[in-house]
Formats: sequence, structure tokens, C-alpha cells
Amino acid sequence: MRHNLMFQGQIRLTLKHRRPEWRWRVGCVFFLSAFLGMLGGCATPPPRWNELIEKNALAGLDQPVCAASGAALASDDLIVYLDGSGSMRGYLNQRGASAYRETLRLLTEIGPLFEPPMRIQFRRVGGVVEPPRPWAALTPTPDTEAFYNLPDTDLAAAVRSFSVNLEGKPKGPPPRMHVLVTDGVQSIGTTLSVAFRDECLKLLAGRDGNPPWQATLFGIRSQFDGRVFSELDRKQVITYRTEEDRQTWRPFYLLVFSSDASQHDNNVARLRRELRKLESKPEIHELPLSACFVAGPPQVEVAGAASGAGLGPRVARIKHKQSETLPSFNVQIGRENNRRLSITIAPQWSEAATNTADAAQLAELVTWELTPVYPAQEEPGKAYPRLDDLQVTVGPQGTVMTVQPTWESKTKTPVWRIFRLTGRLDPRKRLPPWLEQWNTRDDRVAAQANRTYNLLATWQGTWERSPVGNQMVANIYLAVGPK
Repeated sequence: MRHNLMFQGQIRLTLKHRRPEWRWRVGCVFFLSAFLGMLGGCATPPPRWNELIEKNALAGLDQPVCAASGAALASDDLIVYLDGSGSMRGYLNQRGASAYRETLRLLTEIGPLFEPPMRIQFRRVGGVVEPPRPWAALTPTPDTEAFYNLPDTDLAAAVRSFSVNLEGKPKGPPPRMHVLVTDGVQSIGTTLSVAFRDECLKLLAGRDGNPPWQATLFGIRSQFDGRVFSELDRKQVITYRTEEDRQTWRPFYLLVFSSDASQHDNNVARLRRELRKLESKPEIHELPLSACFVAGPPQVEVAGAASGAGLGPRVARIKHKQSETLPSFNVQIGRENNRRLSITIAPQWSEAATNTADAAQLAELVTWELTPVYPAQEEPGKAYPRLDDLQVTVGPQGTVMTVQPTWESKTKTPVWRIFRLTGRLDPRKRLPPWLEQWNTRDDRVAAQANRTYNLLATWQGTWERSPVGNQMVANIYLAVGPK
């Protein structure tokens, strides 16, 4: 009994001595929890993307890359306009095969392959535009030299006639598609190539209450054996013959205009495929004046810059419920001393775009803009991130942009902000290189006969003012917030 009392006394003494240690530990845990809670309360969690998408809280997120085009009233006719000037005769190349001859044959057969299938008629273009007739009714036919006996070519008048129906009236549905085949030289009128350019721009912009037309220029090099008549000196005539080297072949052009915007890209794609089947394998380029330059969302990589001091950001790509949603990322940064953020973008260029220029040259056409888009109303007392000093370089892997992440305040509570990085086409930044390479200002010497006189006078202004300007190439969303 005495031993039991002594044992109980020892237990009470032990508990008495350990009680302060137990209270100290509980106090430490409580303080640590409260401290961590305070830290967690100092920063907001990342945005809930799906909720923002459902609420349409992000401006421009559902903006299409290229706006859908509607169908216009048009007859199911394809009209081919053939430049009848004397210089065109050399493309027949009486010494042998000719890409021009092959193209003429293709144009007599391609109408039924289009959507919808089209009836084909032909018009010769000189000082006036002759009435449309079937190939068999043309005398002589366009695959003989005698067809090309006209001294002048009014290409502007040919384009003006596109919007007139087959009865010759400005009212009523015009033919659905027009293809002008020419060496590209407007040789009548006081303004020459300017008149040709202006007529193209009027159709591209829409006129007389009609919707805009769609247009694509194909440049094709062909064998040539004949004479070139100078526009600089009307008395000057050059005899020119091409060689096996395709760089010596002389360019001719197919200008394709469609009143039906809904089918233009598909029909041009069909024409492109057929042109690539030509046996002579000519050099072919395009100048899309209304086509969509991208085929889908770009490939995007976001990471901390490979070099430089500072803390690297934490980057997570957002997986959206809708697979077609534009590329989006969460980027966590520290309160200070952040490394630059690197964004690499490789646009998914369309076939029309890659036949205009290579990927690096296309990238040089793009202008980039970085803007905050969420929240629409910012709260006072909060610190919002900034992305400063946007720098853009074009490399073999695509366009690389770097920005410097910072905070507006180091004392306020840090919160998330969503930025939109948008790339848009700006044709004024550069010309497709083939246009410059094929242009000449002197048509009096044989050394320049494999080029087109005043090509840029017609197409530089048309390209710079075409509907492809301001077309969206990429739209990327970056949510930036605290670690």
C-alpha cells in the first residue's frame, strides 16, 4: 500500500513537471499553423480557367483565327481571260514542251473539279475585253501563235468585267470564278500598272454594296521562245530563249478572283494541286490576298530564360475541356529577382502561306502585342504582376519572345493577372521575296527578260492593303501570379 502511494506520487510529480513542455509544444504548433495560414492568405490561388471560359470572362478567347466567309450569289461559271498581246506568243515555246501550254490545257479541264462544278468560257484581252466563248469557238485557238496578235493589253478592264454577269449587266449574279492569264504587264492607259492595281483593290474591298471578293495570284515560270516587246521603249524588241536552267524561264501569272468567298480557298487548293502535277515541274509561287494564313493553333513553349541570374518561374500548361481552346499557361513568379520569361511560338502556317514564303520569312510579317485582359476591374490594395520589356527574335525554331516579370508593389497582397499575347499579320513589314526577285524596272535588255516589268508597282500596294492585313496568327494566354 505504501509502495502504491509512493508510485502514484511519482506519477503526479512527473505529470506536473511535463505539463509546461506539453503546453509549449501545442502553442508552437498553433503559432506555426496560424503563421502558415497568414502566408497562405497573402496570395490568391491561380485562376479557375474553366469557370472563366464558361462565364466569357476572357475577352477574345473564342475569337476565330479567320472569320468564316459566307456564300454570295453567283452563277456556276468559270471565265478564263487570256492576255492576247504579242509577248505572250513566246510562252508556247515552239521548240518543245511548255508549262504555259500545260496550264492552258489544265484550264480547259478543271471546271468540273471545282465546288460547285463550273462551266468554262474564255475571253481574249487586248485593248478591249472580248465576249466569252467556249474554247472551240475561239478562232484561232489560244494554243496557236496567231491568237497572240494584239498590240496592247488592258488588264484593268479585264478585272472590271469580273463583277458583270454574262448578259453584260452590272446587276445580277456574276460568274463564280475568274482566272486572268497574263505576263503581268498593263500596257494601255496613262497610269498603266496603277489602274490594274486599283481595280483589284476595289474588288477586294467590296464596292457598290457588294461583299468583298477573294483573290490569289499564282506566279509560274515557263519555257519561252519568242520576242518581248518593251514598255519603256516601244520600238525595242528583245529576242529571248530560255535554257534548261529554270531560273531562265519567264514568269506568267494566274490571277484568280472569286465572288463566292465560302469556296475560294477550297477551289484554289484544288487548282494548286493540279498545277503541281504539271509534267514540266515549273517554279510556282503564290500571293494570297484574302486566304487564311494559319491552319490551326500554334505550337507554344513557355519557360524561364536559359541564361541570366534570378529565380526561374514555375510554368504549367492548362488542359482545357475543349481541345480547340487557345494555348494557356499558369506562370508563378517570386516577389523579386525573377529571371526573364521565354515564349517560343511556331505558327501552324497554311499551305497558301508556305507557298508564299518560308517559315522564317512569314514570321517576319507578324506584329506582336502583349496586353492584360483579366481581371477587367482591378482591386485597390492588391499587387498585380507586370510583363515588361517585350523582345522578339525570329529563329529556326520559330519566334522567340522574352519578357521581364515584375510586381507593381512589394508591400501589397500579390494576386493573379492574365495577359494575352497576340500575333497579327502586317504585310507592310515585308514583301514575299519572290515578288522582289521577279521584278524588273528595265525591260530593254535580255538579261532581265526572265523577270516582269513593274511587277511591284502592281502587287506591292495590293499586298500591303489586302485583307490579310491584321489577320490573327496566334493568340496565347498567360496567367501570372505568386509562388
